[in-house]
Amino acid sequence: MTAARQGILHGQTIELDQAVPPLEGRRVRVLIEPLEETEVVLSPEAQAQLWQSWAEKGPQGPIELDDEPEIP
Repeated sequence: MTAARQGILHGQTIELDQAVPPLEGRRVRVLIEPLEETEVVLSPEAQAQLWQSWAEKGPQGPIELDDEPEIP
């Protein structure tokens, strides 16, 4: 039985977009490769969490503009 699924990698955990067929207790082979997406689609919960983090901490790193000095 083969089941190809997409998901998001968080450290050592992969959150799949869809459930897989019952494979509990069976050995499986996992191939991890980046998915080339032109636009990343986030769940409403993930989007809200990112906005909240940004609102609390603000953007990270220097601001870089073409032909403009960096503003810390």
